[in-house]
Amino acid sequence: MKLKTKENKRNKLLKSYSSAQMIARTLKKESGVDVFKNSRNKEIVEVRSLFVYILKKVEGMTFHNIRDFFTNNGKDYDHSTAIHSYKNFEMYSQFNKKLKIYFNSIVPTVESHKAKRFIAKQIIDNAKIEDVEIFTFINNK
Repeated sequence: MKLKTKENKRNKLLKSYSSAQMIARTLKKESGVDVFKNSRNKEIVEVRSLFVYILKKVEGMTFHNIRDFFTNNGKDYDHSTAIHSYKNFEMYSQFNKKLKIYFNSIVPTVESHKAKRFIAKQIIDNAKIEDVEIFTFINNK
């Protein structure tokens, strides 16, 4: 029984890493920034913060898994650095409007079940009450 649990955790982690690789490639294509580059350049720090935010908020990765992912891609990174980066994303995005643009263009392209759930939740949370009433009416038929 424990073996299956470990195997399931490993498979989930591999799926997360695969999704994270795709997000990193897409982010590099969109922004021109390599989030694994060892640099404290403002633009890189801000885009890296967006990347961590997507991995945590959309993909549901733990900060330790995010640390491991960065480390496996050649970037010295600690879980506390991931926490700091995640917490600062909202502030960075207030001053760098490109971050929200990147976020809104990348998240819909993520194929994971968690990303689709995140998008659905965003749609529901931002829906007008009239839309919710229509959806409820249609759904109850």
